[in-house]
Amino acid sequence: MKTIYLVCATGIATSTMLRVKIEAFLREHDVEASIYQYRVAELSPSQVKADLIVATTSIPDEIRAIAAVIDGIPLITGQGETETLHEILAKLQYDPDVA
Repeated sequence: MKTIYLVCATGIATSTMLRVKIEAFLREHDVEASIYQYRVAELSPSQVKADLIVATTSIPDEIRAIAAVIDGIPLITGQGETETLHEILAKLQYDPDVA
């Protein structure tokens, strides 16, 4: 099972909006994932165990080196939402051992 971190400035409102949309989309595509919400200040490189981070705030380079990061703003604004959801799905379904 894949792990997704939803990261925003406070770890409450915006990441909750992301969670609702992403969970519904993944359910429609029969994809299981563990989803956790964080404030960007809570992320420590030594503790990040995510396969994917969807963020509405800037993510430090040391975190980007550990996990793929997707801009979550389109899921808030609606502009580019479908493309972003499909990008999330593609990242979760990618298997580097097959490529």
